Amino acid sequence: MDYLDQPPSQQWSALKYKGETIAEVWFKPENEPFGLTFRVSQAGFQTPGIGQRLTPENLLKAVGLEAGAVESWRCEPHGSTLDLRHPLPTPPQDVTHLTLHVRLKPPQAVDPVEGAGDKVPEVVWQDLEARWNSILGLEASIDTLRISMESLRSELESSRGRQLKSEEKFYALNADVAQWNKAKSRVHYALPKVREFIHRAVWALGAPERKKLDELFKTCIEPRVPFPEMGKLADQLESLRKDRQVMSGQGVTLYQECKNMSAEVQGALRTLRANAKAKAIQKRGSQLRPGRR
Repeated sequence: MDYLDQPPSQQWSALKYKGETIAEVWFKPENEPFGLTFRVSQAGFQTPGIGQRLTPENLLKAVGLEAGAVESWRCEPHGSTLDLRHPLPTPPQDVTHLTLHVRLKPPQAVDPVEGAGDKVPEVVWQDLEARWNSILGLEASIDTLRISMESLRSELESSRGRQLKSEEKFYALNADVAQWNKAKSRVHYALPKVREFIHRAVWALGAPERKKLDELFKTCIEPRVPFPEMGKLADQLESLRKDRQVMSGQGVTLYQECKNMSAEVQGALRTLRANAKAKAIQKRGSQLRPGRR
């Protein structure tokens, strides 16, 4: 059966080797008319005789597809691409499955030519819609990150500018002050990165090229109206989708790093104040104690 005629999966389908299930496949996940997903369990990697045979290329052959039909792919939890001919990496022990996401090359959209008719296959429209919806989902995640980052920026700026009270300075241990200042210095160098991400996130949604694509979706793709240069649009959308994926990944990493920095500053400050307070109480207690004769 041609992949275009393959109905979307309702459940995982087993792929077997010598009677043993080594992997499962899901055709056309939601909003991915040219996608399929493989997953391989820990047990699948332990199947005798499988070894070097467990490659993306062989998994594709098992469902009647050639490597040349692939547009892009990624492997999780490793989060990176790999050569289709190379064996799949074994997932960490605490991960039950390795997942391979594959996207196939869609039929080439042809730019409408005068006198040649303007019929565009529905599957081409669906592919363009799927790519655009994927971009919108990534942009929603980026905007959520931006809002969280705005709040975190205020928190970090407040932490960096916080000063000790005179009594805390007097009783604070030198080691505690050094640890606190060290934590604050990390915040100083992280803040420009936070501001840059916020700026990029705002600019990404307002860029002229992005607005043009949004208008194109509303006026042509959604109502199914052929337009010039349709053949180039899939590549443009794929390039934008990859850009948003990278931005989203960078934002998640930066946000987590900065949250850890903020927690480190707060923790160092709590320790400093607690030790300073204990030292102050101890000193006052010794002053109130009656002297010995």
